[in-house]
Amino acid sequence: MSNFKGKNSRKSVRDQMIYKSRFNTQAYVEEGPEVVDFNFIEYNLYGTIDLSGSSIYPEETRIVNFKSNRDDPQTFRAFDFVTRMFQDVKTNIQAAISMGEMFSDNQIITNMEIKRAYEPPKKEYRTYLSNILINYNKLLNNNKRLTNNITRFDHYVKELFVFLLEGYSNKPMTFSGWLQSSNNSIFSTGLALSISDIPFDDDDRKYEEFMSSSMFEYYKKICLNRGFSIAKHCPYVLVADIGSPAIVPYINDSIYNIINNNYNNSYIIDNIILKNKLIEYYNFFLLENPYKVKLEFCRKKTSKKIIYRKEYSESYSDEYWNDLYLTLRNLELGNIKGDSELGKIKKYLKNMKNRLDNFELIGYIDSSFRNETFKKSYGFLDLVKRMDEKRKMKDKQEGITKGSTILGGSGGGTAGGY
Repeated sequence: MSNFKGKNSRKSVRDQMIYKSRFNTQAYVEEGPEVVDFNFIEYNLYGTIDLSGSSIYPEETRIVNFKSNRDDPQTFRAFDFVTRMFQDVKTNIQAAISMGEMFSDNQIITNMEIKRAYEPPKKEYRTYLSNILINYNKLLNNNKRLTNNITRFDHYVKELFVFLLEGYSNKPMTFSGWLQSSNNSIFSTGLALSISDIPFDDDDRKYEEFMSSSMFEYYKKICLNRGFSIAKHCPYVLVADIGSPAIVPYINDSIYNIINNNYNNSYIIDNIILKNKLIEYYNFFLLENPYKVKLEFCRKKTSKKIIYRKEYSESYSDEYWNDLYLTLRNLELGNIKGDSELGKIKKYLKNMKNRLDNFELIGYIDSSFRNETFKKSYGFLDLVKRMDEKRKMKDKQEGITKGSTILGGSGGGTAGGY
């Protein structure tokens, strides 16, 4: 019986940390290059950002249907090259068993049946955003004072910002922000497949039902040789490594071209999805609250005036929506840009609105936040900084006052997308 009892349902946070730490340090006899911790620094953004740090999502026409077995009634989806890589892993394992190179003592590895694959991120994001707006509308419906502040669409949006600041600060509202958040998963990338439905937080079952098998080390090597990494905390999740030389027989192209040909930049549709959802839930608000009653006092008499709320109209310009988008991007990143910096961006957008099309203007807003991807706490640059500070402290204790940083020389560096 293993001693990896890390599970999120455990009552004690201290116990969770102890058992999770034990799994991280003791579960693998030898990790090897095929084992990747997708929770470590920017690895958690693998498949969700391009090489410049801009959020991306799979081009749906590149995603194909497949079955893990001919008789499997369920159809899964992934990139074509990922499905072919998987079929070769499965063929290699079955060949090794039939030739006696590997003893079959684990049904998960022997059968290699897909349990989870591509999950369309736009669908997941729309559900996420809908839930936020449902909660917002519930608040409005239960608060007459707030409801009375709203007679048209921009009032609805203005009160939404107050709602977000109070309960959803640092949480994504845009599709681009959501893609880089913990609400998203590796399965939205089209690169990941899971061959088990063992819960992600059940370390005991991971070890007992999967990792303890004599087949596990062979399984890891075959995955590596076919271009897959395996997720350290869920070793039954295979993730195509687009930087691996082993992937060349399946898709012989550069990382840049693989991303460029198979993914889209999300900022292009950020405002489209956001606009549609905000209008949709404003209309729901209107159904529940078509008018407000205003009390008027005249000559000691009180009368009631009915004010009907205005339906959404297309009078709101691209400039309005771009300003809204800029504010939301800043809000979801913790208001990292002050009024002065936001003012400069708005001035540029205003000056260039007759020279650039609207997608280019939105692209400029997106580019203004790209560097923040690598500046986050516990990200790559933060790790470099902490390691460098630790080295300097050690040098100081040893009487050394001068030396280079871990990046080499005295200069800095930037993190690559992968």
